[in-house]
Amino acid sequence: MVKVISQETFDAAVLENVIEFDMSLEDAIIEAEKEFSAMDVRTDVVKNFTLSEDKKSVVHFIVKALEEIRSELELPSGDNLQEPLATVRAQCKLSVAHRILANQHNGYDTLLNLMKKVQDDPELLEQTLKAMVALTETNPDVLTPEGIQLMHQLINDWKSRTNEPTMAEYLARWSVECCLKHEKNRQNLVANGSLEVLTALLQAQRSCSKVVRATCKALRAFTLDDDIRQEFSKAHEHARQLVEDHDLITICLGILKDYLNESDTASELLSTVSKLCVRAEYCQLAVDKGALVVINDVLVSFPDHAGLNKQAMLLLKNMVGNDKVKEEAMKTGAPFLIISALDKHQAVPGLCEAGISALSMLSLRVPAHATSLLQSGGADAIIQSMKIHPKEKQLQKLGCMAIRNMVARVPENQKYFLEIGAENIIQQALENHGQPMKDVTQAALRDLGADVKLQEQWKGTGHEINR
Repeated sequence: MVKVISQETFDAAVLENVIEFDMSLEDAIIEAEKEFSAMDVRTDVVKNFTLSEDKKSVVHFIVKALEEIRSELELPSGDNLQEPLATVRAQCKLSVAHRILANQHNGYDTLLNLMKKVQDDPELLEQTLKAMVALTETNPDVLTPEGIQLMHQLINDWKSRTNEPTMAEYLARWSVECCLKHEKNRQNLVANGSLEVLTALLQAQRSCSKVVRATCKALRAFTLDDDIRQEFSKAHEHARQLVEDHDLITICLGILKDYLNESDTASELLSTVSKLCVRAEYCQLAVDKGALVVINDVLVSFPDHAGLNKQAMLLLKNMVGNDKVKEEAMKTGAPFLIISALDKHQAVPGLCEAGISALSMLSLRVPAHATSLLQSGGADAIIQSMKIHPKEKQLQKLGCMAIRNMVARVPENQKYFLEIGAENIIQQALENHGQPMKDVTQAALRDLGADVKLQEQWKGTGHEINR
């Protein structure tokens, strides 16, 4: 088990080095780190601090700033808040240890109380909100019901102020930080109306790209299943609510048409729609609202934007889980544009993964699609991507699956894959990545008709079952 120390223990060791051994503060910190390292103790604590004037105590910048804020809160005016707020924000951005130290000194309650007090002062409210976002980053446990209520109140107050979008952006970012890797927060936020509030914010601020991006991230955070502390997640239920209760697919595709010339914002909107296509009927809804047209527009009009192309491919991959959508997608020509994009962006592993997974889904269980994609260069694009990125395990896995889907029901396609070196590429993937790739590589080799040694997992003993 890894041994760790508290901030107080580390501070005491540094003080001892300063007082007992007359070291400078910098040398005392370095020596304390060496001492604990020699004892195999991790020092994941705050190490940038100063000493009091009498050199008898440690002074942490973030603790001092929080004390100054609390002192100002007790005064009627509270004029001297800008500097301590900037310090809190800057310190919280340095490390998790700084944010934990702020937690231990009531940082969350201090900022929450200040936000309530300065609601009528946009400048101070903005600075306080930015500090709160910094404090909550990878530190979502601090959220309270009182904080949820204030968050929603502020979003409702600021959602229509399109001339001051920064506040809306940081409110959405606060929501994101509270949701990441924290299932209980997500459920509490949803129970208190976050999905409705954030959807209204997205619509009200649709003309501001920064707010659109931040709000899309906030809404997608509710569809995550990333909290290892929780056995069950409501990610699917949250996606259902966003689609059925708040019509988010329609909203995102409607806004997307205004941002096809802005790749970052278009990517966020495409990614959001992709996360919502978790049922066949939602995939069909996306098609009915013009998703295939948008995907084609992206792939045709912005061939140089690898990130935007990747999101378009991922959306297509999710939608074609619906067999009817798969047929419609083939008719639009989007799959052949994906092959072209794969040829153009072979050096980008993330895009290659997205493109290969889309081709794999399009050819699954449909021999005509498999043949059409192979004849259009799909096989070459898959093999070339695997050749260029031999160390990318997920890409290699997806490539093997795509090869299987393109040959399993069309034996005639085996010959071409073997001619372009598919067998060697698959064997190389198994050699590079070992056991995690064993099943998928052997299945691909088997369906290619190549030599493969399949291990018999269980053998009968020859004894009859007692009845």
